[in-house]
Order: sequence, then structure tokens, then C-alpha cells
Amino acid sequence: MLAIRSRRAAALLSIGALSAGTAVAAAPAQAQLLGGALPNIGTIITGTGETLGGTLDSVVPGVGGVVTGVTGSVGGVVTGVQDTVTGTLDQTLGSVLSGGGGLLPTDVLNTLLGTLLGNSTAAPGTPGTGNSGGVIVLSGGSVGPGGIVLDASAPRPTVKVLSKLKQIGSSGKMRLEIRTNEPGIVAVAGKVRPGAAVKAKRGTQAAKHSRKLIKIPQITLGYRKAGKLVVTVRLSRAAQRALGRSKNAKMSVGTLAVDVFKNQDSDSAKVNIKR
Repeated sequence: MLAIRSRRAAALLSIGALSAGTAVAAAPAQAQLLGGALPNIGTIITGTGETLGGTLDSVVPGVGGVVTGVTGSVGGVVTGVQDTVTGTLDQTLGSVLSGGGGLLPTDVLNTLLGTLLGNSTAAPGTPGTGNSGGVIVLSGGSVGPGGIVLDASAPRPTVKVLSKLKQIGSSGKMRLEIRTNEPGIVAVAGKVRPGAAVKAKRGTQAAKHSRKLIKIPQITLGYRKAGKLVVTVRLSRAAQRALGRSKNAKMSVGTLAVDVFKNQDSDSAKVNIKR
């Protein structure tokens, strides 16, 4: 099991008044913080089993699979954003995975948050706009002096690898559970190193085994409220064989997380995947 918790951001933001049993009230400063009416540049796919990453025939060399589905009621996969946004996400997550850290520039944050807000339903006390999707449910703040809600921390995502190596070898699919403690955007990428091969059965010749690094494609998720989404990655045949024949494997995962008030953070961790 893998759990990643992002570090606290430095900014301290006052986002509205809160009294017991009432919703958060949107303040004028909040609208400025969110960039006003940001354009809906992408979409959020919430259907189960949607084809999200094309076919395996189009997999970029070095990438071990494509994202083929998302399950959950709190949001979905962000698609259709500008190529420059996707490129920046890939580059930044690559730096995070390499141990260098990194955060997203303002223009990318505005695009991602604009997509989230544009695919959400407006409701009293929320920053949602448009007329589709679910309502954004604010959470993660704390009550400070004078009843002001303070939010000084980025979302804290957790990532779990739900699939065992034997299951991956049989189905060719890896399932990841990605959870966040507040609404916002969470981007995830990973790399898997297969372990030593399982011992061949007596009387049979050991199959050729590759321990080549397998790159898990970057996935960007939009959360309208705290909760979890389960992402399914369909692996290439070579990656499926390598992991299915391994005694164990080690996965490195990098995350980037930002909430609707632009608190953001990145983190990385390693986890052992068992057979």
C-alpha cells in the first residue's frame, strides 16, 4: 500500500465567514483568487470504463500503458486541456519523480482550475460555475479568530496500488486508488521496476524476464469534493509479462495537488508491490 501526503503550502488565505451549521460564504477576494470566470478549456470524464488514453498501439515509446477507466462519484479524469498544460504537467511530475520537486506555474493552475469550475454546478457558498457536473463541496479549511475560514495547505492526496502482480499478469491491468482530502486537482505519474523472476516450475525452462523500467502514464484528476477515484491502467503486453513473472516490484509515484484557492504542493514516495 502506498500513501503520499503533501507538505503544507506557505500561503495563508482568508476565504469567507463560517458559522456553526452553515456553508462557507464566498467573498469578493475569493473571486479574485480564483481568477474570476476562468474559461472551460478541458472536460472532466466521470463515466466508468471510458476509453481515456487511446489504444495501446499508440503508446509512446517508454510508456508502459494507457489509462482506460475511472470509477468514483467525486470527480473524474481531466481531458482536453491545452497541449502546453499537459507538457508542463509531464515535465514537472518528471522532476518530482527524480527527487527535484516542482510546482505548476500560474497559467497552468488557471487552466486546470478553470476546467474544474467550468465542469461543476454553481451552488450557494461554493465557487462552482456552469450548469453541469457535481457541486464543489468546500472542505479542508479550519476556523480561525472571528469565525474566518483559513486554508493554508494544499490537498493531501493518498495513492494505493490495489492490484497484485499475479493479477496484473493475468489481466494486464493495474488499478490505483487516488484519494484527496479536499476539492481540487491531483496529477499523478509513476515508474515501476520489476523484481527478480519467479522460479520456473520443475522440468520447464525459465522464460526470458525483463526488469526494464515501466513508465505509468500521467493522469490528471478533478475532485469536486473530498473522496477517492479508482483509475485503471491497461498495460502493454511487455509490461504485463514482466510484472506477471516478477516476485515483487518497486513503484515510484509523484503527485502534484492544488485546491480551488491555489494552494499547491508536490510529493513523491516509493512502494513495494507484492505478488
